[in-house]
Amino acid sequence: MSNMDFKMPMGAFIHLLAVIWISLEPRYEGLFVWMLPFLLMNAAGMLLVMVNKTKLGAIIFIVGCVPFVPVGMIGIFGAKKMLQGINEPVLNNA
Repeated sequence: MSNMDFKMPMGAFIHLLAVIWISLEPRYEGLFVWMLPFLLMNAAGMLLVMVNKTKLGAIIFIVGCVPFVPVGMIGIFGAKKMLQGINEPVLNNA
């Protein structure tokens, strides 16, 4: 199981709260239908990160965060940090 940056679940939780708020507002009834798939993308991205598909999961998570900007930036920063961790070489003291 890969170490997930804490900003990813925190961002997904904030997105969940936003979707719940949108679903309770009668004025934004149609917006709920458009926001729910992006929340599901966040969940799918986090699950992929948990099963060591880190690069794919982080990319899906970033795409799921886009409609939630500026709050979505929290999750984007967490996923970007995970992607940078993949690209950095591991130093071994062998």
